[in-house]
Amino acid sequence: MTSQQTQQLPPDTPDPAALDANVYHTIVGPALRVAAEVAAKRGDPTLHADMPAMLALIDIITHFAHLYRQTHFDLGNDDSMLEGTPAAACVMVFREAEMDPYATRQCLGALEAAYKKLYEQDVISAARPFIAHAWEHLMDDQREPAHACLVMAANTIVTAIENWQSQVH
Repeated sequence: MTSQQTQQLPPDTPDPAALDANVYHTIVGPALRVAAEVAAKRGDPTLHADMPAMLALIDIITHFAHLYRQTHFDLGNDDSMLEGTPAAACVMVFREAEMDPYATRQCLGALEAAYKKLYEQDVISAARPFIAHAWEHLMDDQREPAHACLVMAANTIVTAIENWQSQVH
């Protein structure tokens, strides 16, 4: 992506470059890896076009950020950065797909609205135990067991979304 496209994003768009290295390593990296793997298995090697996988990415990061807050009491200004972590991860995916700023804004808005609806209707809560177990493994520096739990979480989320969509439509 060109620097011109990066500059055209609205100022309130989370900047992936602003993510703390520890936050990226602990929260974003594991979630991105799993979401990309799930999307690839579903036929989208770039993740950005697989909305259920993107929503799984958002949910995992959202809950990881919550758990991070609970285990890291000295956050200071990092709390506002954590709030934008799910959107920043999505921007990373969209930049990798070379989406233009307008499409990025549109997709972020659509994902935010979809996630809010899924959360309000309690569609994806069955994945929470897997996310919590993954977090525990990550805190013990057991990345492979954490990955296995995240795969279960992402697949649970994707399946729940697809089942919900088939019921609604």
